[in-house]
Amino acid sequence: MPYLRISCPALDAAQRRHMAEELTAAITDLFYNPRTQLSREELRERTTVHFFPYAEGEIFIGARTPATRGHTDITVELSDWSMSVAQQRKVAVDLTPRLAALFGVPPDQLDAINIRFHSYSPTDFAVGGKLLSDMVPRIGQFMKRLFG
Repeated sequence: MPYLRISCPALDAAQRRHMAEELTAAITDLFYNPRTQLSREELRERTTVHFFPYAEGEIFIGARTPATRGHTDITVELSDWSMSVAQQRKVAVDLTPRLAALFGVPPDQLDAINIRFHSYSPTDFAVGGKLLSDMVPRIGQFMKRLFG
């Protein structure tokens, strides 16, 4: 159940739709595992992209706005259950240049893109009134921990 919360400058609806399509496809590629019972389409349908826009004067880094600093600041908070460090590393390496391209961040300013991982136990999330741990067999939970 990947969930991306993106703090970014305000965007119009067409930009958000395009970025959501691109990021959903990227997350599906990064998180799909053929050893699980979840199909690529099911994973895609369970991936959420939530834009959390900020206006000028609403976010400060070093007591300065992104405009004052001369570049945009993008923070993505990515939540999913049982993400391994290897998977987080893979996501960071793959997603950072994609985000840079989508938001027009030059290659020499990649430090303006931050990814914060929220990995949680399958007992810490419920869908439709059922804990994820009750929905995913133990072998599936073990495989996700082992193979990402």
